[in-house]
Amino acid sequence: MELDENVLSLLQKDSAKHEYNIYWQNKVYHLEDVTITKSTMPVNKPTFRGGVYSVNDKEYKIRGTILDLSLLPFIPKMMLGPSTEFQEIPIKTNLETDGKNRTCTLFAYLTNAMNNSSKIILNLLIIRTKTE
Repeated sequence: MELDENVLSLLQKDSAKHEYNIYWQNKVYHLEDVTITKSTMPVNKPTFRGGVYSVNDKEYKIRGTILDLSLLPFIPKMMLGPSTEFQEIPIKTNLETDGKNRTCTLFAYLTNAMNNSSKIILNLLIIRTKTE
């Protein structure tokens, strides 16, 4: 499975219209205030040309807020970086395509998390999609 850019483009345009849920440790966490962005991945090796270096590959990121603080103890284990045992995080939503309502699962890595006493803001990198 790879990134389905058509699905991600549809979700990016209307991210506020969809309900997103993260599934972790047999529990469902509702993701609010979701935004999906697309950016160009930077080159990780020096090149001979001047100016800004980028490759044609795109990356999609998703940002959202969780009000359920029971996820907080799992954040260090989920995050790409602090833990070498990080895992893909499934995020499910529904999407209407071709007149059919389909379940779309975004698989992502947690890259950053911020929290206060009432919420957790997650920044994730979408690595693949699955539509059923």
